Amino acid sequence: MKPEIEKPDHIIKLTQNENAFGASPLALKSIEENYHSVFRYPDVFHIELKQKLADKFSVKPENIVISAGSVALMDMSIKAFVGDGENVVTAELTFEGYKYMSRVNHRECRQSKLTNNSIDLKKILELCDEKTRLIFIANPNNPTGTINTHAEMVELMENIPPETYVVSDEAYVEYVTDSNFPDTQSLQKTYPNLIIFKTFSKIYGLAGLRVGYAIAHEDVISTLRDHWTPFSINGLGYPAAIASLDDEQYIKKCTAVNAEERTYLYKELIALGFNAVEPKGNFIFIQFDTKSEAEQVNKQLEEDGILIRPLDRFGSDTALRITVGMPDENRYVVECLKKRKSQ
Repeated sequence: MKPEIEKPDHIIKLTQNENAFGASPLALKSIEENYHSVFRYPDVFHIELKQKLADKFSVKPENIVISAGSVALMDMSIKAFVGDGENVVTAELTFEGYKYMSRVNHRECRQSKLTNNSIDLKKILELCDEKTRLIFIANPNNPTGTINTHAEMVELMENIPPETYVVSDEAYVEYVTDSNFPDTQSLQKTYPNLIIFKTFSKIYGLAGLRVGYAIAHEDVISTLRDHWTPFSINGLGYPAAIASLDDEQYIKKCTAVNAEERTYLYKELIALGFNAVEPKGNFIFIQFDTKSEAEQVNKQLEEDGILIRPLDRFGSDTALRITVGMPDENRYVVECLKKRKSQ
């Protein structure tokens, strides 16, 4: 049976948690205005972007380092803080970049099990020892979409020695509407070993241009910069990121529409009998009983022109992740799943 709604004439890509609306019109205009200057080197010191971010977050430019996306920040952090014989701690089912960059840098990466699909900070603590130098916490967690609360982060920081650095990777923070989400900037005033990662790849829609940044104590930023690659931000990503920060209405719109659409998609998935986890970002995690069930649903959606994310590389072959798309895309996904269920 074919879906009641017409199949789109293009592939619906819901695999990488990209902003379905794309980049801000101001960012696109900036790219158009600057493409003819790509033969010029961009500002290697990122003065304007750091100042705009400093103003936005009420910090000093010295509290910020710009990088070619969050993965570059992971690499810098491991190089800066984790020596020979020392280790990194993160969760078992979380963003694969932490494990990958640990392996690239020949550092041990310990992984704690989740509790109810959430990163369990008590279990994180249990894996730490005197050789632990870096902890990665994805908040919201990718791929499960859950968050750690302010109180949980306080408890973690209270029990971590000052020579161990904790990264709060907040790639999806702009999508969060839960008031229990940590105020990590306020925590940094008490815990200078707390580092915040943020990115222009997700809600700002600049994933292809690779711009990320960290907010931390001046001494931490100074150490990170010792492992920073000059000219790693390209001449289009840099002005696009600057312009994006001026389009607050666009970000508010993307947040509002995502909140509405993820609720719709989540409720529909639950109504269809799927074991979906209540989402806090712009994606939904679905757990299956067996690998074959997950593979079947993934294959069925692919046959209908919908690409979603199998999570084998994340550490689970019995789960799938669906990015929240445009309203018509989400309704097509639901219609296809309903038709498949009725067959």
